[in-house]
Amino acid sequence: MTLTAGCKAPTEPVSVAGAGLWGDAKGATAPFMLTPSVVPKGVLEVFLMGGLNPWDTFYVVPEHGDPARGGPYAGQQWWTFQTGDDSVASWFQRCDGGSRSLYSPFATDANGKTVNLGPWLYPLRERPDILSRMRLVVVRHDLEPHEAAVPLCITGHSRGAPGLSSTGAHVQRYHAERGSSLRITPYSYVLFPNSDTVGNFNVEAASATGIHPGMARPLSVPLRADTQLPEQLERSIFGGRHAAVDALVSHYTAQFRTQFNHPEFGPGRVPRLERFDQARKAVQQAPELANILTADALQSFGGEECGLSVDTDVTAMQLRLATHLLTHPFERARYVHAIDVGLREASNGGYDTHNYHVRDQSKAAVHMCRELVRNINEPGENDPTKLNLDEQMVLLTSEMGRTPTIQKFSDGGLNHWPYGFVVALIGGPIKHGQAGVVGAIGEDARATEYISPAELRAAILLAQGIYPFSREAFDPSDVRGDYDAVEATRFLMSHVLGQAV
Repeated sequence: MTLTAGCKAPTEPVSVAGAGLWGDAKGATAPFMLTPSVVPKGVLEVFLMGGLNPWDTFYVVPEHGDPARGGPYAGQQWWTFQTGDDSVASWFQRCDGGSRSLYSPFATDANGKTVNLGPWLYPLRERPDILSRMRLVVVRHDLEPHEAAVPLCITGHSRGAPGLSSTGAHVQRYHAERGSSLRITPYSYVLFPNSDTVGNFNVEAASATGIHPGMARPLSVPLRADTQLPEQLERSIFGGRHAAVDALVSHYTAQFRTQFNHPEFGPGRVPRLERFDQARKAVQQAPELANILTADALQSFGGEECGLSVDTDVTAMQLRLATHLLTHPFERARYVHAIDVGLREASNGGYDTHNYHVRDQSKAAVHMCRELVRNINEPGENDPTKLNLDEQMVLLTSEMGRTPTIQKFSDGGLNHWPYGFVVALIGGPIKHGQAGVVGAIGEDARATEYISPAELRAAILLAQGIYPFSREAFDPSDVRGDYDAVEATRFLMSHVLGQAV
């Protein structure tokens, strides 16, 4: 079958189409979906906003750029910051690296090179139970500005596309259509830090619903030291008369809706009214949310890493809240997207280290890893309030990497580099047999084999048992190659997720 980029396949197999709940696989694609026993009960995605540098974290290949070998790329990638007061080695000691090695071998990439895990991942490296369930995926695209790269990598679609919808929206709709009618709390959450950079980088795409109905929108929760969310959820401003207010607004909404009823075709679809109605219902559900988003769960506290102390440790707060939501005893979240900007934001915000790269990204990455592993059960621990990699999947993502050389006219900073970077899939369907590296990055720092953001996002849906090909999500043409829906599903399941199909 020949597909035109961005268009639906005109002859999509009849066995793939058909009525049913959104996200169901039909006919020929159904055998390639994960069995329910493998599908995780929840997913935590930590989005490292600004650009995680692979050369000192997930993709250390000392052979690349080795000065002893010479060549046009000598001194790049791992070798960029090996000397001086702000060297990797000096900051490793400031971050309590001690006698640990700066890097340790992990797996072989598609080019046959040994990929090592770098110094800022050392809290993660000390958990072999986690590493044995980790699959690193090389990603590449060509959008250098954050404003364009963030929506692309969070949704798999370019900004402005009608179908630009977040993973959280897909998950919310999928489970809302299948869940109990008694449940009124969300299945998907997005945790935002109190940061101006969030708005500047278009990270609000994490809650975008595209052409999904309004009920698909994840709940956005801002985290800050002075949050008043628990009190606001109680709706005390109405003095106990909130039920009467809700009934009145509901009455006028229904009355207004009748204006769009067609005598022959029935009720018309009014997207803005649907979004308003969904927001109105969410407000009515606020008291139920108060039982989940409690003052204890949202409590602020300070943190410390690499000699830096802060009064409000948003990274740790987000990971603790995300874990609370994903392990809640009664109404567990199915997907929590935490936007991490680090213990203290870099010079340009988040992980965007245009200056002082080693100083700023070391703190952010080490601290994120330390707090993440703190919330994951160790072997034999079985704490029900912590994540269990058999039940929850963890994603570590970013919109880009950083350049393999120091940026001109900077104070030891790195520029944007979307041409080869790494995301991590941990746990859930990633078992011991799926651990390793997908793709490869060459000595010029460009990916030679890689996955596109759309392919990654479609695979993340498959990892949750959600069929990704629909008008609201992705098209088979979003997967490179002359694929129909069946072949595209098989490729994503086998190549990206490492499943036997």
